Amino acid sequence: MHLRPQLSRKLKDLRETFRQMCREDVPGVLAARTYAHQFHESLRKAFPETVVPEDGWGLLAVGGFGRGELGFASDIDLLLLYRNRLVKSHETLFKELVYCLWDSGFEVGHATASLSSMKRMAQDDFTVLTNILEARLIAGDPKLFSEWRESFFNGFGRQSRKKFLHNLVAYREERQQQYGGSSYLQEPHVKEGVGAMRDVHILRWAGHVFLRDPSFAAMVRKELMTNQEKLWLEQAYDFLWRVRLQLHRLTGRRQDQLLFMEQEQIAERFGCMAGQQGSAVEVFMRLYYRHTSRIRRTASFFLERVGETQKGFPGLRPRRRILPGPFLLEGKHLNFMEPEWIKKDLRLLMRFFWQAALCDAHFHHQAGQIIRENLAVFTDEARRDPEVVKQFFDILLDSEHAFSVVNVMLETGFLEVFIPEFAAVRYRVQNDVYHLYTVDEHLLRTVWQMHQMERGDDEVAGELNPSDIFVHVKSRRVLYLAALVHDIGKGDGRNHAARGGAMAGPIAERLGLDAHETGLLRFLVEHHLILAETALKRDLMDEKPIAQCAIQIKDRERLQMLYLLTIADSRATGPGAWSTWKASLVRELFVKVDRVLARGDLQGQDLEQRSGEVQENVLELVNDPAERERVRHWLERVSYRYLLSQAPTAIVEHHRMERALGNKPLAMASSPAEGEMWQLTVVTADRPGLFALITGVLWARGLNILSADIFTWESGVALDVLIVERLPDPLHPRELWERVEADLGRALEHRGYLDELLSNKRKPSILQQKNLPRKDDIVLVDEEASDFYTIIEVYTWDRPGVLHCITDTLYHLDVSIQLAKISTPGAQVADVFYVTDLSGNKLMDYEMHEKIRVSLLDSLTRVG
Repeated sequence: MHLRPQLSRKLKDLRETFRQMCREDVPGVLAARTYAHQFHESLRKAFPETVVPEDGWGLLAVGGFGRGELGFASDIDLLLLYRNRLVKSHETLFKELVYCLWDSGFEVGHATASLSSMKRMAQDDFTVLTNILEARLIAGDPKLFSEWRESFFNGFGRQSRKKFLHNLVAYREERQQQYGGSSYLQEPHVKEGVGAMRDVHILRWAGHVFLRDPSFAAMVRKELMTNQEKLWLEQAYDFLWRVRLQLHRLTGRRQDQLLFMEQEQIAERFGCMAGQQGSAVEVFMRLYYRHTSRIRRTASFFLERVGETQKGFPGLRPRRRILPGPFLLEGKHLNFMEPEWIKKDLRLLMRFFWQAALCDAHFHHQAGQIIRENLAVFTDEARRDPEVVKQFFDILLDSEHAFSVVNVMLETGFLEVFIPEFAAVRYRVQNDVYHLYTVDEHLLRTVWQMHQMERGDDEVAGELNPSDIFVHVKSRRVLYLAALVHDIGKGDGRNHAARGGAMAGPIAERLGLDAHETGLLRFLVEHHLILAETALKRDLMDEKPIAQCAIQIKDRERLQMLYLLTIADSRATGPGAWSTWKASLVRELFVKVDRVLARGDLQGQDLEQRSGEVQENVLELVNDPAERERVRHWLERVSYRYLLSQAPTAIVEHHRMERALGNKPLAMASSPAEGEMWQLTVVTADRPGLFALITGVLWARGLNILSADIFTWESGVALDVLIVERLPDPLHPRELWERVEADLGRALEHRGYLDELLSNKRKPSILQQKNLPRKDDIVLVDEEASDFYTIIEVYTWDRPGVLHCITDTLYHLDVSIQLAKISTPGAQVADVFYVTDLSGNKLMDYEMHEKIRVSLLDSLTRVG
């Protein structure tokens, strides 16, 4: 038999009709089931009984197709099952069907197996087992299919059901770790992520094995799920299908990760609008997280309930203990014994969490429901109760259990009741790639990072030993509370640090902190960004920002706590927020501010005295008398900033590089720095636009610049010291630096060579285009932050060539760059330039400020 030619047209028409429906509307799971049913029927009708004998074979829909749910971009999973021997005509027909689907543009997963081989594969491979759990017959022998299904499910005896549950839980845990370990990732995976569609599939698989019925209604009847949980699952699953279908519509393919750009478009399709909860996309993502957190919790509780039905032997219960409350500890699970007592003594809610931490207990699935049912009666008086407050801090300061227990407080809604300010940041999205998690999840992870640091679990590159600093911290509970609430002000738009500082006062008052602790908490929350922002945006060789930090921080206790909070906050934000480079800058700032505070005054050591000491150290490194004399005269012509920012050994090397310059266009040296960073030193004759030229060559060679110190001497020689990263070929750096030096030499001799080198880089590449949230470009010009330089700050979104664009624009404005601090947190660029006019003076000209701002904003629109 040949499949009817119209089958291909029929299937393509079905798919296009469904795709068009998704363009015009926002359909959900019902539409996915309708499409799957229509697809199934079309295949079934292509195998009439009169042409294809039924006996001994079956064409099965498996996977999502077997479940009866398909998107228009979904795979079509098929299994040809046969009794003993595969008839050649059946095999040929199956291949013809697969080719027909391929030719029609469908992705097809297909396999052939005998009954016995399928049994072996299901026993050996858990993925195969779950794939056939929801198999449906498309065509073939109904009796064979029925007998196979009956035999398959009868094979699940008591021990095999236990094994299945064990494998199911392990599969879920492994998948959760693979997809980020949290349902609050900023770019979640709609199908495989934590609390996503796969968790619902897991419930159905368990329903097949333990109930012979995958419906939520059957789970409610067996008291494995509540009616409320059933409603949550139905609503959430439909929501995820709506999201997934729109995601496929927008991308034109089976993309299941919800990236930033698609989030904005889908939010608009869902009719989300900006309001008190934030932008439209933030409103949409809060709804997304609410649904996935409900799926995750319900799936966890369901599997726990199923596990209870499979424990031990009938009539044999785990060990039971009654704890003060009273609470029942059954095995490792803690539950309320007398839930009705809660309304009489509201302290029982916090005491329950406290006992869980004390006993290293898991929360019984019924406990969450009991807690949620009693949240409305929790009063302000209960929040202030000394016993409740003490137990809360006991939990928060417990290094082993703080994260897990406070996380359950958050999931059950109790944390929002105990600290009402938390409600505004629940599910709060931070719409950038700098932050990996939602605000509430980030705050909990900051606490977790703080405990890791105090225990000394991890060696953290570039940091002072945090565990050593903890020894000097007198107010641990204030530090950990600050970690928990430092971003509490993000519930209401901009200036979150200042607003959070104001909100910290009432929190401290309710929790019984004294005046000193309250002031400390408010300070830490309000100024938790000061160290990171100063380190990344200001010249740490300049005494002014160091002195300004010391004036704001006031004492060493605050500085030490602020340093620890900065590290924990950055590490909890995401991998793009903390690097060896940032760690080294924050450490340098901490040491310098600590030195000022330890002296007890803000008058720095005389510059001339300090530079004289450096000169003496440099001269001690030079053995040859003639060279020492040359170095002595040379040192008299360099700036204080140069002497105080460079190591004596580096200064000697720079002098020798200048001497070796001769008639060459440049002298260059490269050396490994911390982590994967490299230091690049370039000595050449000064000229306008030199730094723009260097940035262009380094961009062309694929390098990322982190910072640049730029010095010009009276002799007309320029020295640029750059820190770079992202070597294209880290295993062969020598070849790279040889190419960079050659390119710089040619570009210095012929400016047109740089344009030629960059011509290919300017062509946009599909591989470089990323769907990232883009904020408006900002250019700030500041004359106050430095006594000697005008500071230009540029905030834009990251794309290839942006640094070269900025520096080249400043060159054409006759602005001389003296120092550059480059920061790219996630997809956002924050570049800071210390500049002068061509005479070496501050700009001090408002019209020039405006010209710089307009020119930079205009040039940025033409990049990427």
